[in-house]
Amino acid sequence: MAPSAALSTARHLSPAAEPARPLLTIALPTYNRARYLDRFFKHHLDAFSARGIDFEILVSDNCSTDETPDIVARWARGDARIRSVRQTENIGAYGNFLYTYRQSRGAFAIWVGDDDLLIPEKVDAYLGRLTASPDIVMVQAPWLLIDETRDDAELGTFYRMEREELFARGEHARCLDFVMAHHAFPEWFIIRTDAMADILEPGNTFVFHYFAHLARALNVGKVLFAPEPFARVTAISKGANNHTGNSETMDGWDRFRGGLEYLASFIAPDDPAAMPMGELLPRLQDFTLRRMAVAANLHVNAGNWTTAYNLDRRLRAYGREGVHPDMRPVVSGMAAIEAVIVEAQAQARSLVVLDDVIADDTLESLAPKLRAAIIRRRDPRAASQTPKAFALLQSPPPGLLGPDDIVVDLAAAFRRCPP
Repeated sequence: MAPSAALSTARHLSPAAEPARPLLTIALPTYNRARYLDRFFKHHLDAFSARGIDFEILVSDNCSTDETPDIVARWARGDARIRSVRQTENIGAYGNFLYTYRQSRGAFAIWVGDDDLLIPEKVDAYLGRLTASPDIVMVQAPWLLIDETRDDAELGTFYRMEREELFARGEHARCLDFVMAHHAFPEWFIIRTDAMADILEPGNTFVFHYFAHLARALNVGKVLFAPEPFARVTAISKGANNHTGNSETMDGWDRFRGGLEYLASFIAPDDPAAMPMGELLPRLQDFTLRRMAVAANLHVNAGNWTTAYNLDRRLRAYGREGVHPDMRPVVSGMAAIEAVIVEAQAQARSLVVLDDVIADDTLESLAPKLRAAIIRRRDPRAASQTPKAFALLQSPPPGLLGPDDIVVDLAAAFRRCPP
């Protein structure tokens, strides 16, 4: 493809114009993350060229509204190994992920986030394993977590394993045992593109797609889990930066369980490694509860107090801890304050006059949209004709309430949320 034609729309991508097949496609689905793209292109073009790896970078811009198209076009004009498409409408994060894989020309493909960086020497080594062993259809590995706010300090890997594990075709039972024992999430993989059509498909609400990928890969061939990461993944970002992986961790525990159940469904009845149902069920439950506990603490960190409180309550039904017991009074109190704001907003009152007994610095822990709804009695808007809600520990004094104001019982909210 000529450099001037590197930037196109999705409908203009034509197999008839394809050059010789490269060894590797680095698949980059992106949306409104322009600030990372120069780093992404420079790192991968320099590092993979230096190792002599035959590769292409396939960019799918999911109809970004920032400078992404201009930056991609500039890099594509300078290097014909960059192929780019711009979706004519936003097709969603997973649709964009699937598109880059389906359009990969390489013999092998890796999906990479725009704020993440591949480790070229490890990729090179795993490509060697795949090339030497045609029956291996996928290489999985943990990923190295990076804190962008601390000069890309390394936080360790997402999961740990002591040695590599090679699972033969059909070894779903042994693989399921491994995944549950290590809490291994099969999200970072190198895949043989000739096998992709049998492995990857659109995601669904009830089955975590990465576990489904793994299950189907084991229907096709061998899967290698390697202990050394081949990617540096941004876990903590500077400024606003939504990570799909973080959001999945915060609300995906039932999909995780569904993915494990999907994997388990392929176990042959006569497989000697199959777990008895009496062992499988408690292990599935333990895996799910652990992910719920992780989610509860992520919601505390994000200031989603009601969600954190409810998750902690659910976990306590099983004798498990969601948040630390010392944090429970804080979480329950903040959940009660959230509740009165949400109750007021549900009754079309956008302003909440909150009792002065709640300290101002406490409110800093609320989500910005909720915090913006709160005013105090000293605020002139409290005496205005604007319909509002009063959330006080005692009944409002005579004359304070306007004809369209309502009262939300703050004390009852605290009673509903015991620590």
